[in-house]
Amino acid sequence: MYPVSRWLQQRLCSPLVDLSYVLMSLLCARGFPRWYERLTAWHYRRRAPWYDRSVIELEGARYAQALEAGLKALSVQPKRILDVNTGTGFVAQRVHELFPDAQIVATDLSEAMLAQARARCPQIEFLQADTARLPFADGSFDLVTLHNGPPHLGEMARVLRPGGQMLIAFTSGARLPRVLLRRWLTRVQRFGRVERGRAGDGLWVIVTKF
Repeated sequence: MYPVSRWLQQRLCSPLVDLSYVLMSLLCARGFPRWYERLTAWHYRRRAPWYDRSVIELEGARYAQALEAGLKALSVQPKRILDVNTGTGFVAQRVHELFPDAQIVATDLSEAMLAQARARCPQIEFLQADTARLPFADGSFDLVTLHNGPPHLGEMARVLRPGGQMLIAFTSGARLPRVLLRRWLTRVQRFGRVERGRAGDGLWVIVTKF
């Protein structure tokens, strides 16, 4: 059954989830409805204890392929980093390994997922927060990261300093419909100079803020 589960996750679930993230970024730029937030909290409260095993481990090396490629393409040397939609802290931990002297803050809407993240990497400050309403001042961070989550571009750009970089990566983003991806990238370009690339099925996008 395990190979079947892996095939379903990689070929069906992952592309559909990434598709939903980009659609939400386009349709809900000012934030999600309250009913969606409540549904999300309920879903991840149930899923948090086995999320790593059922998603990250099942995806295998491809899970972070685009993320790693994007991290290598960064040109900023960040002192303050924000990881949004951190989930169980996978990206926050990886960024901490790459930039051990940086101050790192990570946020997520689900307190249950944050509990897993704090156990994973206690050196990082994890806060419950909605990416559409981040509790930080303008220009607070040198680098903002998001992996496999709905990008609230305006709010992520707001807390990024001029010249800072935003890294967005999707495990299966390269499999998104081209017309949708072009439309989303047009919106991304409003916030800075855009670089992008693919790694396997994954897509990474770096925005250097104007």
